[in-house]
Amino acid sequence: MNRALVAGAAGMAAQQAIIDAISVNLANADTPGYRSDRPEFAALVTPEGVAVGTIDNGQRKLFSQGKLESTNNSDDLAIDGEGLFEVQTPAGRAAFTRAGNFTPDANGRLRLPNGAALAGVVLPRGTTQITVAEGGAVRCRVAGKSAEVIAGHVRLCAFSDNTKLRFDADGLFYATQASGKCFRGTAGTGGFGTVKQRCLERSNVNVIGAMMAVLAAQRAYEASAKTVQAADELLRLANNLERG
Repeated sequence: MNRALVAGAAGMAAQQAIIDAISVNLANADTPGYRSDRPEFAALVTPEGVAVGTIDNGQRKLFSQGKLESTNNSDDLAIDGEGLFEVQTPAGRAAFTRAGNFTPDANGRLRLPNGAALAGVVLPRGTTQITVAEGGAVRCRVAGKSAEVIAGHVRLCAFSDNTKLRFDADGLFYATQASGKCFRGTAGTGGFGTVKQRCLERSNVNVIGAMMAVLAAQRAYEASAKTVQAADELLRLANNLERG
């Protein structure tokens, strides 16, 4: 095994994985509640115990806070701090998200664009206005009634290890054995953040930092490629010497 070739090729693969992850992050920079990906790597070790490069070890979701943006939509919700919204998919599965771009349907459920409905909240028929407290209590003004009606309570969730949640193609997180126990609680208590109405949390992607990381990865990729080229040239010279 030519270690220079292995190290160079491994370096190229690692930098390509970084560029791919950054590309996905930048593509979702304006997606409400999107959690950015960070590539993880492990040492590539020979049977003799010598590290000769790196190997792709998957990606990790980062759950840092995204920027909160005020909107004029009373159905928009955001979490300021720790926690996840619990939603129910159209198939009836429990899922979790930081996105809060909800829209009420004909049955009073607050749904995301993918069809998942916010758990614990059903708006009464005839609702004309909703108010969501920072603690998650949902109250409605209903046509024909003078007093406000309680429509439910937005409870927040967290797991023993949020980074081990499975992120699916529908943009939602699902519990796994590795993510551990699900803890549910009231917003503003027990370490959970507060619920902000008329706000959306943008993705936690740092666009400027991501662009700088792309430039660094490209330079590192070029350096690894030159290592492969140099190793290939040395092998060519050695083969010619043997033939001579």
